[in-house]
Amino acid sequence: MTPEAETTDRLLGGRVEIRQPGAGFRVSTDAVLLAAAVALDGGQRALDVGCGAGGATLCLASRVAQAEVLGIDRDAQMTACLRASISANGFAGRVVAETMDVAKGVPDDLRGAFDHVFSNPPYLPPHRADSRTLADAVGGATIESLPFAAWLAFMAACCRPKGRLTIVHRADRLEDLLAGFAACAGEIKVLPIWPHADSPAKRVIITARVGVQTPTMLCPGLVLHTADGAYTSAARDVIEAGEALAFGVTPDRATGQATAPPA
Repeated sequence: MTPEAETTDRLLGGRVEIRQPGAGFRVSTDAVLLAAAVALDGGQRALDVGCGAGGATLCLASRVAQAEVLGIDRDAQMTACLRASISANGFAGRVVAETMDVAKGVPDDLRGAFDHVFSNPPYLPPHRADSRTLADAVGGATIESLPFAAWLAFMAACCRPKGRLTIVHRADRLEDLLAGFAACAGEIKVLPIWPHADSPAKRVIITARVGVQTPTMLCPGLVLHTADGAYTSAARDVIEAGEALAFGVTPDRATGQATAPPA
């Protein structure tokens, strides 16, 4: 990859530096929201499956000091970018990038090795991708290389018993997503992400625990933008200030500001 093909950008209000390809698939708000939804304590281990250039990996490492994070992706260009970002942010020693293809199965050293496994997986199965989407899917980043259920099964196999799985995905695939989670986890929590207060959710964040059977919960969601297009105060707290995204608190639909649920 030539220097001209790579850009240096900033996340979390400038606190995180990320190197990424200048064209093709690039880090979006989805990755930042995903990282904010990962519950992890310092000293615990997390795995980012299909990490791309590492937006979620880096944001999580920034928020949770001393956490150990591994990012894996089948695209060697992406993992090379993540390694450069790890060095630039001073995360060497606790954040690692490896080139690995989920479709080839779970390596023995990853099996049951992580407290939290998270992912911003490819969003569309091949039969739902039109010609333009296929043309824009650099390296297949947005098109599934294997069914979502198999991707999630890989994640679950890497997670310790009663550890947690978290994804961000398209809201219009919720039925498929919940079916995949039900096959390998419980205590499922779904958090919708609304572009505006009066818009349907386009994204959902789903978290669950491996080997737990607690019922599913639909949580209050997050409104990203006010009527003039600016971030709501709650969205700024997560996307710019780097705060955790809490499940089970109630945001005001007009402002996105979260409040505690009634007793």
